[in-house]
Amino acid sequence: MARTQPKQRYQSPELHALPAGPLERPPVAARRTSAMPMLAGHDVKALVARYGSPLCVVDESKLRTAYRKMIGAFRAAWPDTHIGCSVKTNYLSAVVAVLRNEGAWGEVVSGFEYRLCRDLGIPGSEILFNGPYKTDEDLELGFREGARMHLDSDDELERVIALSRTFDQPREVGLRCSIQLNYPPWDKFGFSLETEHALEAARAIAREPKLRLTGLHAHIGTYLPDPAVYGKAAEALIAFALRLERELGVEIGYLDLGGGYATRNTLHHTMLPGEALAVTAEDYAAAITGPLRKAARQFRRAPRLFLEPGRFLVDEAVSMITTVRAVKRGSGQQKAALVDCGVHILPTAYWYDHEIRPVEEKEGTLESYRMVGPLCMQIDCVRQSIVLPSLRAGDLLVIQDVGAYNFSQSMQFIYMRPTYVMAHERGVDVIRERESDAYVREPERLPEHLVNDETRGSILLRGR
Repeated sequence: MARTQPKQRYQSPELHALPAGPLERPPVAARRTSAMPMLAGHDVKALVARYGSPLCVVDESKLRTAYRKMIGAFRAAWPDTHIGCSVKTNYLSAVVAVLRNEGAWGEVVSGFEYRLCRDLGIPGSEILFNGPYKTDEDLELGFREGARMHLDSDDELERVIALSRTFDQPREVGLRCSIQLNYPPWDKFGFSLETEHALEAARAIAREPKLRLTGLHAHIGTYLPDPAVYGKAAEALIAFALRLERELGVEIGYLDLGGGYATRNTLHHTMLPGEALAVTAEDYAAAITGPLRKAARQFRRAPRLFLEPGRFLVDEAVSMITTVRAVKRGSGQQKAALVDCGVHILPTAYWYDHEIRPVEEKEGTLESYRMVGPLCMQIDCVRQSIVLPSLRAGDLLVIQDVGAYNFSQSMQFIYMRPTYVMAHERGVDVIRERESDAYVREPERLPEHLVNDETRGSILLRGR
Protein backbone atom coordinates (compact mmCIF):
# COMPACT_ATOMS: atom_id res chain seq x y z
CA MET A 1 0.00 0.00 0.00
CA ALA A 2 1.39 3.34 -1.04
CA ARG A 3 2.32 5.70 1.73
CA THR A 4 0.42 8.96 1.77
CA GLN A 5 2.49 12.06 1.70
CA PRO A 6 1.99 14.42 4.64
CA LYS A 7 0.03 17.51 3.76
CA GLN A 8 2.09 20.64 3.34
CA ARG A 9 1.02 23.57 5.42
CA TYR A 10 -0.05 26.49 3.25
CA GLN A 11 2.23 29.50 3.34
CA SER A 12 1.22 32.79 1.86
CA PRO A 13 3.52 34.08 -0.91
CA GLU A 14 6.12 36.67 -0.09
CA LEU A 15 7.56 39.44 -2.20
CA HIS A 16 11.33 39.68 -2.39
CA ALA A 17 13.33 42.44 -4.01
CA LEU A 18 15.50 41.41 -6.93
CA PRO A 19 19.23 41.90 -6.38
CA ALA A 20 20.45 45.29 -7.50
CA GLY A 21 22.14 45.34 -10.88
CA PRO A 22 23.15 47.60 -13.74
CA LEU A 23 19.52 47.95 -14.91
CA GLU A 24 18.14 49.11 -11.57
CA ARG A 25 16.38 52.45 -12.04
CA PRO A 26 14.33 54.71 -9.83
CA PRO A 27 10.71 55.46 -10.76
CA VAL A 28 10.26 57.72 -13.77
CA ALA A 29 9.14 60.63 -11.62
CA ALA A 30 12.43 60.53 -9.71
CA ARG A 31 14.75 59.58 -12.55
CA ARG A 32 17.37 62.09 -13.57
CA THR A 33 19.06 61.40 -16.88
CA SER A 34 22.80 61.97 -16.61
CA ALA A 35 24.38 64.61 -18.79
CA MET A 36 26.51 63.75 -21.82
CA PRO A 37 28.95 66.61 -22.42
CA MET A 38 31.38 64.47 -24.47
CA LEU A 39 30.99 62.23 -27.51
CA ALA A 40 33.81 59.93 -28.61
CA GLY A 41 36.20 62.01 -26.52
CA HIS A 42 35.09 65.34 -28.03
CA ASP A 43 33.23 68.24 -26.45
CA VAL A 44 29.63 68.30 -27.74
CA LYS A 45 29.34 72.09 -27.57
CA ALA A 46 32.54 72.47 -29.58
CA LEU A 47 31.29 70.03 -32.20
CA VAL A 48 28.07 72.01 -32.66
CA ALA A 49 29.95 75.31 -32.78
CA ARG A 50 32.10 73.92 -35.60
CA TYR A 51 29.64 71.81 -37.61
CA GLY A 52 26.19 73.10 -36.69
CA SER A 53 23.02 71.45 -35.40
CA PRO A 54 21.64 68.90 -35.91
CA LEU A 55 24.84 66.90 -36.23
CA CYS A 56 25.30 63.16 -36.64
CA VAL A 57 28.43 61.76 -34.95
CA VAL A 58 29.92 58.34 -35.74
CA ASP A 59 32.21 57.00 -33.01
CA GLU A 60 34.86 55.05 -34.93
CA SER A 61 36.15 53.27 -31.83
CA LYS A 62 32.68 51.96 -30.93
CA LEU A 63 32.20 50.75 -34.49
CA ARG A 64 35.41 48.76 -34.37
CA THR A 65 34.64 47.43 -30.89
CA ALA A 66 31.23 46.13 -31.97
CA TYR A 67 32.76 44.29 -34.93
CA ARG A 68 35.48 42.74 -32.77
CA LYS A 69 32.95 41.59 -30.19
CA MET A 70 30.81 39.88 -32.80
CA ILE A 71 33.55 38.24 -34.84
CA GLY A 72 35.47 37.26 -31.72
CA ALA A 73 32.46 35.57 -30.12
CA PHE A 74 31.70 33.51 -33.21
CA ARG A 75 35.26 32.59 -34.14
CA ALA A 76 35.88 31.36 -30.62
CA ALA A 77 33.25 28.70 -31.31
CA TRP A 78 33.52 28.35 -35.11
CA PRO A 79 36.83 29.70 -36.48
CA ASP A 80 35.72 29.76 -40.12
CA THR A 81 33.24 32.61 -39.58
CA HIS A 82 33.03 35.77 -41.68
CA ILE A 83 30.89 38.87 -41.27
CA GLY A 84 29.24 40.58 -44.21
CA CYS A 85 28.73 44.28 -43.51
CA SER A 86 25.04 45.01 -44.18
CA VAL A 87 25.37 48.07 -46.40
CA LYS A 88 21.64 48.88 -46.38
CA THR A 89 21.81 49.41 -42.61
CA ASN A 90 24.09 52.40 -43.02
CA TYR A 91 25.64 53.12 -46.39
CA LEU A 92 27.84 55.98 -45.36
CA SER A 93 31.04 55.02 -47.15
CA ALA A 94 33.22 55.83 -44.13
CA VAL A 95 31.20 53.41 -41.97
CA VAL A 96 31.55 50.59 -44.50
CA ALA A 97 35.26 51.41 -44.91
CA VAL A 98 35.90 51.08 -41.16
CA LEU A 99 34.23 47.68 -41.04
CA ARG A 100 36.12 46.59 -44.13
CA ASN A 101 39.33 47.73 -42.44
CA GLU A 102 38.44 45.36 -39.60
CA GLY A 103 38.03 42.49 -42.08
CA ALA A 104 34.35 42.52 -42.99
CA TRP A 105 33.02 41.36 -46.33
CA GLY A 106 30.26 43.32 -48.05
CA GLU A 107 26.59 42.33 -47.92
CA VAL A 108 24.40 44.10 -50.45
CA VAL A 109 20.86 44.03 -51.81
CA SER A 110 21.21 46.27 -54.88
CA GLY A 111 23.59 47.30 -57.61
CA PHE A 112 24.07 50.65 -55.88
CA GLU A 113 25.33 48.96 -52.72
CA TYR A 114 27.45 46.54 -54.74
CA ARG A 115 29.18 49.39 -56.56
CA LEU A 116 29.72 51.20 -53.25
CA CYS A 117 31.58 48.16 -51.92
CA ARG A 118 33.63 47.84 -55.08
CA ASP A 119 34.58 51.53 -54.88
CA LEU A 120 35.90 50.86 -51.39
CA GLY A 121 38.13 48.06 -52.66
CA ILE A 122 36.00 45.09 -51.62
CA PRO A 123 36.39 42.49 -54.40
CA GLY A 124 33.33 40.84 -55.87
CA SER A 125 34.51 37.51 -54.45
CA GLU A 126 33.99 38.95 -50.94
CA ILE A 127 30.49 40.33 -51.48
CA LEU A 128 27.27 38.55 -50.48
CA PHE A 129 24.51 39.62 -52.90
CA ASN A 130 21.00 39.26 -51.43
CA GLY A 131 17.68 40.94 -52.06
CA PRO A 132 14.36 40.04 -53.71
CA TYR A 133 15.17 41.85 -56.97
CA LYS A 134 18.41 42.05 -58.88
CA THR A 135 18.51 43.67 -62.31
CA ASP A 136 19.97 41.80 -65.27
CA GLU A 137 23.00 44.09 -65.01
CA ASP A 138 23.36 43.23 -61.30
CA LEU A 139 23.29 39.50 -62.04
CA GLU A 140 25.75 39.72 -64.90
CA LEU A 141 28.22 41.85 -62.93
CA GLY A 142 27.95 39.76 -59.77
CA PHE A 143 28.52 36.47 -61.57
CA ARG A 144 31.35 37.93 -63.64
CA GLU A 145 33.18 39.16 -60.53
CA GLY A 146 32.56 36.08 -58.40
CA ALA A 147 30.06 37.50 -55.89
CA ARG A 148 28.04 35.04 -53.83
CA MET A 149 24.65 35.41 -55.50
CA HIS A 150 21.72 34.27 -53.34
CA LEU A 151 18.68 33.47 -55.46
CA ASP A 152 15.38 34.64 -54.05
CA SER A 153 12.48 33.50 -56.27
CA ASP A 154 11.41 31.24 -59.11
CA ASP A 155 11.52 34.14 -61.54
CA GLU A 156 15.03 35.06 -60.51
CA LEU A 157 16.07 31.42 -60.77
CA GLU A 158 14.70 31.27 -64.33
CA ARG A 159 16.61 34.44 -65.26
CA VAL A 160 19.83 33.01 -63.82
CA ILE A 161 19.35 29.71 -65.64
CA ALA A 162 18.94 31.64 -68.90
CA LEU A 163 22.01 33.76 -68.08
CA SER A 164 24.05 30.64 -67.25
CA ARG A 165 23.81 29.53 -70.89
CA THR A 166 26.25 32.36 -71.63
CA PHE A 167 28.80 31.32 -68.98
CA ASP A 168 32.14 30.00 -70.16
CA GLN A 169 32.39 27.82 -67.06
CA PRO A 170 30.09 26.79 -64.16
CA ARG A 171 29.31 29.48 -61.59
CA GLU A 172 28.39 29.04 -57.94
CA VAL A 173 25.03 30.16 -56.53
CA GLY A 174 23.37 30.24 -53.13
CA LEU A 175 19.73 29.75 -52.23
CA ARG A 176 17.80 31.94 -49.83
CA CYS A 177 15.53 29.83 -47.64
CA SER A 178 12.37 30.95 -45.87
CA ILE A 179 11.91 29.36 -42.42
CA GLN A 180 8.69 29.96 -40.48
CA LEU A 181 9.87 30.82 -36.99
CA ASN A 182 8.11 34.13 -36.32
CA TYR A 183 4.67 35.67 -36.36
CA PRO A 184 3.74 37.37 -38.55
CA PRO A 185 5.71 35.10 -40.90
CA TRP A 186 8.86 36.53 -42.45
CA ASP A 187 8.01 35.12 -45.86
CA LYS A 188 8.53 37.88 -48.42
CA PHE A 189 11.92 36.43 -49.27
CA GLY A 190 13.34 33.17 -50.51
CA PHE A 191 12.13 29.61 -51.00
CA SER A 192 10.10 27.88 -48.28
CA LEU A 193 11.69 24.98 -46.45
CA GLU A 194 8.39 23.80 -45.00
CA THR A 195 6.64 23.39 -48.37
CA GLU A 196 9.78 21.95 -50.01
CA HIS A 197 9.83 24.86 -52.43
CA ALA A 198 13.51 25.23 -51.56
CA LEU A 199 14.09 21.57 -52.41
CA GLU A 200 12.44 22.05 -55.81
CA ALA A 201 14.71 25.05 -56.49
CA ALA A 202 17.79 23.11 -55.44
CA ARG A 203 16.87 20.26 -57.79
CA ALA A 204 16.38 22.74 -60.63
CA ILE A 205 19.85 24.18 -60.02
CA ALA A 206 21.37 20.69 -59.87
CA ARG A 207 20.03 19.97 -63.36
CA GLU A 208 21.88 22.94 -64.85
CA PRO A 209 25.39 22.19 -66.18
CA LYS A 210 26.65 25.76 -65.65
CA LEU A 211 25.36 26.24 -62.07
CA ARG A 212 26.69 24.85 -58.79
CA LEU A 213 24.68 25.13 -55.58
CA THR A 214 27.28 25.77 -52.87
CA GLY A 215 25.53 27.80 -50.17
CA LEU A 216 22.32 28.34 -48.22
CA HIS A 217 21.13 31.63 -46.78
CA ALA A 218 18.41 32.52 -44.27
CA HIS A 219 17.42 35.84 -42.72
CA ILE A 220 14.64 35.11 -40.27
CA GLY A 221 13.59 38.57 -39.10
CA THR A 222 14.66 41.84 -37.57
CA TYR A 223 15.43 42.92 -34.00
CA LEU A 224 15.25 39.41 -32.56
CA PRO A 225 16.46 39.37 -28.94
CA ASP A 226 15.87 35.62 -28.51
CA PRO A 227 18.99 33.61 -29.46
CA ALA A 228 16.95 30.39 -29.41
CA VAL A 229 15.21 31.46 -32.63
CA TYR A 230 18.60 31.56 -34.34
CA GLY A 231 19.38 28.12 -32.97
CA LYS A 232 16.22 26.76 -34.59
CA ALA A 233 17.08 28.49 -37.87
CA ALA A 234 20.57 26.97 -37.79
CA GLU A 235 19.15 23.49 -37.13
CA ALA A 236 16.70 23.82 -40.04
CA LEU A 237 19.35 25.09 -42.45
CA ILE A 238 21.81 22.38 -41.40
CA ALA A 239 19.21 19.62 -41.86
CA PHE A 240 18.38 20.92 -45.32
CA ALA A 241 22.05 21.22 -46.29
CA LEU A 242 22.75 17.63 -45.24
CA ARG A 243 19.72 16.43 -47.19
CA LEU A 244 20.96 18.20 -50.31
CA GLU A 245 24.41 16.64 -49.95
CA ARG A 246 22.86 13.16 -49.62
CA GLU A 247 20.19 13.40 -52.30
CA LEU A 248 21.76 15.68 -54.91
CA GLY A 249 25.45 14.95 -54.41
CA VAL A 250 26.28 18.65 -53.97
CA GLU A 251 28.72 20.10 -51.46
CA ILE A 252 27.34 22.92 -49.35
CA GLY A 253 30.39 25.03 -48.67
CA TYR A 254 28.77 27.70 -46.52
CA LEU A 255 25.74 28.61 -44.44
CA ASP A 256 24.66 32.23 -44.07
CA LEU A 257 22.50 32.97 -41.01
CA GLY A 258 21.77 36.58 -41.97
CA GLY A 259 21.19 39.36 -39.45
CA GLY A 260 18.41 40.82 -37.30
CA TYR A 261 20.41 40.80 -34.05
CA ALA A 262 18.96 43.15 -31.43
CA THR A 263 20.62 46.10 -29.72
CA ARG A 264 19.77 48.05 -26.57
CA ASN A 265 17.28 50.36 -28.31
CA THR A 266 13.78 50.16 -26.82
CA LEU A 267 10.87 49.31 -29.10
CA HIS A 268 7.62 51.21 -28.59
CA HIS A 269 5.07 49.60 -26.24
CA THR A 270 7.46 47.14 -24.61
CA MET A 271 7.39 46.68 -20.85
CA LEU A 272 11.17 46.47 -20.43
CA PRO A 273 13.87 48.78 -21.78
CA GLY A 274 15.89 47.45 -24.68
CA GLU A 275 19.01 47.15 -22.55
CA ALA A 276 17.17 44.53 -20.47
CA LEU A 277 16.17 42.51 -23.55
CA ALA A 278 19.29 42.73 -25.72
CA VAL A 279 21.65 39.79 -25.47
CA THR A 280 25.37 39.50 -26.10
CA ALA A 281 27.30 38.40 -29.14
CA GLU A 282 28.33 35.34 -27.14
CA ASP A 283 24.66 34.39 -26.66
CA TYR A 284 23.98 34.55 -30.38
CA ALA A 285 27.19 32.65 -31.12
CA ALA A 286 26.31 29.83 -28.74
CA ALA A 287 22.83 29.44 -30.26
CA ILE A 288 24.08 29.30 -33.86
CA THR A 289 27.36 27.44 -33.56
CA GLY A 290 26.05 24.81 -31.12
CA PRO A 291 24.02 22.95 -33.78
CA LEU A 292 26.80 23.52 -36.30
CA ARG A 293 29.46 21.92 -34.13
CA LYS A 294 27.14 19.01 -33.39
CA ALA A 295 26.54 18.30 -37.09
CA ALA A 296 29.99 19.24 -38.44
CA ARG A 297 31.20 15.69 -39.14
CA GLN A 298 28.08 14.89 -41.16
CA PHE A 299 29.04 17.39 -43.85
CA ARG A 300 31.33 16.45 -46.70
CA ARG A 301 33.45 19.36 -45.54
CA ALA A 302 32.79 21.63 -42.56
CA PRO A 303 30.97 24.67 -43.98
CA ARG A 304 32.03 28.27 -43.63
CA LEU A 305 29.66 30.40 -41.55
CA PHE A 306 28.53 33.84 -42.69
CA LEU A 307 26.70 36.47 -40.64
CA GLU A 308 25.16 39.73 -41.79
CA PRO A 309 24.82 41.90 -38.68
CA GLY A 310 23.98 45.49 -39.53
CA ARG A 311 22.17 46.96 -36.57
CA PHE A 312 24.39 45.12 -34.08
CA LEU A 313 27.52 46.68 -35.59
CA VAL A 314 26.49 50.27 -36.21
CA ASP A 315 23.50 51.19 -34.03
CA GLU A 316 25.29 52.03 -30.80
CA ALA A 317 28.23 53.69 -32.57
CA VAL A 318 26.23 56.70 -33.80
CA SER A 319 24.58 59.62 -31.98
CA MET A 320 22.60 62.63 -33.14
CA ILE A 321 23.17 66.02 -31.50
CA THR A 322 20.11 68.24 -31.63
CA THR A 323 19.14 71.67 -30.27
CA VAL A 324 15.93 72.63 -28.50
CA ARG A 325 14.40 75.44 -30.56
CA ALA A 326 11.19 76.04 -28.61
CA VAL A 327 9.28 74.77 -25.59
CA LYS A 328 5.50 75.03 -25.54
CA ARG A 329 2.52 73.71 -23.65
CA GLY A 330 0.46 71.04 -25.41
CA SER A 331 -3.26 70.38 -25.10
CA GLY A 332 -2.69 68.52 -21.83
CA GLN A 333 -0.25 69.10 -18.99
CA GLN A 334 2.73 67.68 -20.86
CA LYS A 335 5.10 70.16 -22.46
CA ALA A 336 6.38 69.85 -26.01
CA ALA A 337 10.07 70.44 -26.73
CA LEU A 338 10.67 71.25 -30.39
CA VAL A 339 14.11 70.16 -31.61
CA ASP A 340 15.82 70.61 -34.97
CA CYS A 341 16.12 66.85 -35.59
CA GLY A 342 12.97 65.45 -37.20
CA VAL A 343 11.83 62.06 -38.42
CA HIS A 344 13.15 62.90 -41.89
CA ILE A 345 16.67 62.21 -40.54
CA LEU A 346 15.59 60.02 -37.62
CA PRO A 347 12.97 57.64 -39.08
CA THR A 348 13.68 54.99 -36.44
CA ALA A 349 11.80 57.24 -34.00
CA TYR A 350 8.70 55.66 -35.52
CA TRP A 351 9.50 52.39 -33.74
CA TYR A 352 12.11 53.16 -31.05
CA ASP A 353 12.02 55.16 -27.82
CA HIS A 354 15.54 56.45 -28.32
CA GLU A 355 17.50 57.39 -25.22
CA ILE A 356 17.92 61.18 -25.10
CA ARG A 357 20.35 62.89 -22.76
CA PRO A 358 21.07 66.54 -21.97
CA VAL A 359 24.53 67.87 -22.71
CA GLU A 360 24.72 69.97 -19.54
CA GLU A 361 24.12 68.77 -16.00
CA LYS A 362 21.08 70.54 -14.62
CA GLU A 363 19.62 70.75 -11.16
CA GLY A 364 16.03 71.62 -10.45
CA THR A 365 12.69 70.27 -11.63
CA LEU A 366 12.24 67.19 -13.76
CA GLU A 367 9.51 67.51 -16.36
CA SER A 368 7.77 65.28 -18.88
CA TYR A 369 8.15 66.32 -22.51
CA ARG A 370 6.85 65.25 -25.87
CA MET A 371 9.89 65.61 -28.11
CA VAL A 372 8.83 66.87 -31.54
CA GLY A 373 10.80 67.73 -34.67
CA PRO A 374 10.80 70.83 -36.90
CA LEU A 375 8.74 69.40 -39.77
CA CYS A 376 5.32 70.80 -40.61
CA MET A 377 3.52 67.54 -39.89
CA GLN A 378 1.85 66.22 -36.74
CA ILE A 379 3.57 62.82 -36.89
CA ASP A 380 7.04 64.37 -36.60
CA CYS A 381 7.58 63.06 -33.08
CA VAL A 382 10.98 61.91 -31.79
CA ARG A 383 9.68 60.72 -28.37
CA GLN A 384 6.09 60.62 -27.19
CA SER A 385 7.16 61.04 -23.59
CA ILE A 386 10.47 61.55 -21.83
CA VAL A 387 11.41 62.93 -18.43
CA LEU A 388 14.29 65.42 -18.48
CA PRO A 389 15.54 68.34 -16.42
CA SER A 390 13.66 71.52 -17.32
CA LEU A 391 14.44 72.52 -20.92
CA ARG A 392 14.61 75.86 -22.66
CA ALA A 393 15.41 77.04 -26.19
CA GLY A 394 19.10 76.63 -27.01
CA ASP A 395 19.68 73.53 -24.88
CA LEU A 396 21.65 70.75 -26.55
CA LEU A 397 20.56 67.10 -26.41
CA VAL A 398 22.18 63.85 -27.56
CA ILE A 399 19.99 61.15 -29.11
CA GLN A 400 21.81 57.85 -28.68
CA ASP A 401 22.09 54.66 -30.74
CA VAL A 402 20.91 55.95 -34.11
CA GLY A 403 23.38 54.21 -36.43
CA ALA A 404 21.02 51.69 -38.03
CA TYR A 405 18.70 52.66 -40.89
CA ASN A 406 18.52 56.37 -40.16
CA PHE A 407 20.91 57.63 -42.81
CA SER A 408 19.94 55.02 -45.40
CA GLN A 409 16.21 55.78 -44.94
CA SER A 410 16.52 59.53 -44.43
CA MET A 411 15.12 62.04 -46.90
CA GLN A 412 15.04 65.70 -47.75
CA PHE A 413 11.68 66.91 -46.51
CA ILE A 414 11.32 70.59 -45.58
CA TYR A 415 14.83 70.52 -44.11
CA MET A 416 17.92 69.03 -45.67
CA ARG A 417 20.15 66.32 -44.27
CA PRO A 418 22.77 67.62 -41.80
CA THR A 419 26.51 67.15 -41.58
CA TYR A 420 27.78 63.68 -40.67
CA VAL A 421 31.16 63.39 -38.93
CA MET A 422 33.36 60.56 -37.73
CA ALA A 423 35.07 61.12 -34.40
CA HIS A 424 38.19 59.30 -33.29
CA GLU A 425 41.21 59.80 -31.08
CA ARG A 426 43.04 61.68 -33.84
CA GLY A 427 40.27 64.23 -34.34
CA VAL A 428 37.03 64.64 -36.27
CA ASP A 429 36.46 64.16 -40.01
CA VAL A 430 33.47 65.25 -42.06
CA ILE A 431 32.21 62.13 -43.82
CA ARG A 432 29.18 63.76 -45.46
CA GLU A 433 28.65 67.48 -45.88
CA ARG A 434 25.44 69.27 -45.01
CA GLU A 435 23.18 69.31 -48.05
CA SER A 436 22.57 72.59 -49.88
CA ASP A 437 19.60 73.78 -51.91
CA ALA A 438 21.65 73.40 -55.09
CA TYR A 439 22.54 69.78 -54.27
CA VAL A 440 18.93 68.82 -53.68
CA ARG A 441 17.56 70.59 -56.78
CA GLU A 442 20.40 69.79 -59.19
CA PRO A 443 18.67 66.80 -60.91
CA GLU A 444 15.56 68.86 -61.71
CA ARG A 445 14.92 70.57 -65.06
CA LEU A 446 12.40 73.28 -65.99
CA PRO A 447 10.38 72.58 -69.17
CA GLU A 448 10.94 75.11 -71.95
CA HIS A 449 7.36 76.39 -71.94
CA LEU A 450 7.74 77.46 -68.28
CA VAL A 451 10.91 79.47 -68.85
CA ASN A 452 10.48 83.24 -68.59
CA ASP A 453 12.52 86.31 -67.70
CA GLU A 454 12.23 85.54 -63.98
CA THR A 455 13.55 81.99 -64.34
CA ARG A 456 16.45 82.65 -66.75
CA GLY A 457 19.07 82.43 -64.03
CA SER A 458 17.62 79.38 -62.32
CA ILE A 459 19.75 76.32 -61.59
CA LEU A 460 16.91 74.38 -63.23
CA LEU A 461 18.18 75.59 -66.61
CA ARG A 462 21.68 74.21 -66.09
CA GLY A 463 23.13 72.76 -69.26
CA ARG A 464 20.98 74.84 -71.65
